[in-house]
Amino acid sequence: MRKPFYKASCTLASTLILAMSISACGSQNSSENSGAPATAAPSVSGQASTAPTAKAPVKISYLTFRVGTHASAKLEEEQIKQFNAKYGDEVEVVVEEIPSDSAYEDKLKILAASGDVPDVVMGKNGINDILIKGNLATPFNDYLDKDPEWKAAVGEAALAANTRDGKVWSISDQKQNIGYFYNKEMFEQAGIKPAQTWDEFMSNNEKLKAAGFVPLALMTGENAWTTNLILAAIVGTNGDNGNSFMNTLHPSNFNTPEMIQALNLMKTILEKYTTKDALGAGYANAANTFCQNKAAMIANGPWMIGDFSDPAKSSEGFDKKVGVAAFPNNSLISTYEVGYMIGAKTPETRAAAEKFIRFKTGLEGQTIALEYGNVMPVSNEIQPSDALKQKYPIFVEAIAVAQKTQVHYGSFDSIVYPNITDAWKNLYPKLVFGRSTAEEITKDLTDLAAKSK
Repeated sequence: MRKPFYKASCTLASTLILAMSISACGSQNSSENSGAPATAAPSVSGQASTAPTAKAPVKISYLTFRVGTHASAKLEEEQIKQFNAKYGDEVEVVVEEIPSDSAYEDKLKILAASGDVPDVVMGKNGINDILIKGNLATPFNDYLDKDPEWKAAVGEAALAANTRDGKVWSISDQKQNIGYFYNKEMFEQAGIKPAQTWDEFMSNNEKLKAAGFVPLALMTGENAWTTNLILAAIVGTNGDNGNSFMNTLHPSNFNTPEMIQALNLMKTILEKYTTKDALGAGYANAANTFCQNKAAMIANGPWMIGDFSDPAKSSEGFDKKVGVAAFPNNSLISTYEVGYMIGAKTPETRAAAEKFIRFKTGLEGQTIALEYGNVMPVSNEIQPSDALKQKYPIFVEAIAVAQKTQVHYGSFDSIVYPNITDAWKNLYPKLVFGRSTAEEITKDLTDLAAKSK
């Protein structure tokens, strides 16, 4: 980000004028020290200056992982650009770019441990819990009450999703409606359609494999994102108990039939229907696998749609090959992003942080996120432009798919404690290599949850 800079300059004046300036400064300093009201120093013409001193913008710190090739890099850049154009004389956002989601989370945890978090924090993947527990965040209730238009733009449902004990700790900037994307050419060659049941889903995997394709782009490193989206769908569609579990914030008991069944099914999927490097791979590996025609399916949200027509990420015409589907049982992960938190420590920086967050999560910021990042807005007032519909018809398809689904549940990242999010990368290899059974994994998860209470 380019920052303004100012160049100091001076001109040579006569000895008399210099003496008068020194005398005036000394008189002013004397007045300040004595408590007397200061008077404006005389100008060169001898008249007092009435121009007020320009107030420097308040600096706030902001770390972001939405940089480089990240799917949301363009929307982040545009939001900051438009905020600076509108409020740059009041607030200076000092941006620190972090190269990946996992690196961001690791750094925030270190900063939180020292009590020195940035002024604006994205509370994803349990960062919100860490800040709340450490008394490092300021709730938004008073700010929202003073701005009913902003409160309405975010909406009651999104606010309720980030409310604890009556306090709104973070402001969501997007809905997460997540199913999976699939390669229509591969599906056609395998003679299959998106599955309606989990038995059909597993049958599709087998038919894709028989046709010479890798069925799924998975990864178990970092937060095991694409793998855990499928795991969440398996649990969330397994009767009332499974759906209730995936709609519970901070579940404490993972030792349930639904979790055990889902882990055993995921073990089979990881063993037979994904790439050899899935165990330990990061999100970038899974995304590249799908976008380079090396796998038939990837579970992810609509923010990935822009990648399909990006020549740096996908082959030419790849976007025409991609379809979008709900998970089996006419279901979808449907939740609100955690969004932004105030980590600022002084009244001045808190107010500036709130202004920045209000812009990013208000109607303006949501519109930018939709148009530049294919992000579902939290406000129903915002609809995709005709240009966006023409550029990304699959985005319109994703909206239609979401509207038809009847079963909804959260993602693991949105419901579990931070230490559980961190544990998946170690637990999945144990499961796949037979070092731990599904029952033992659920016991480990339950023990981790108990440690976070």
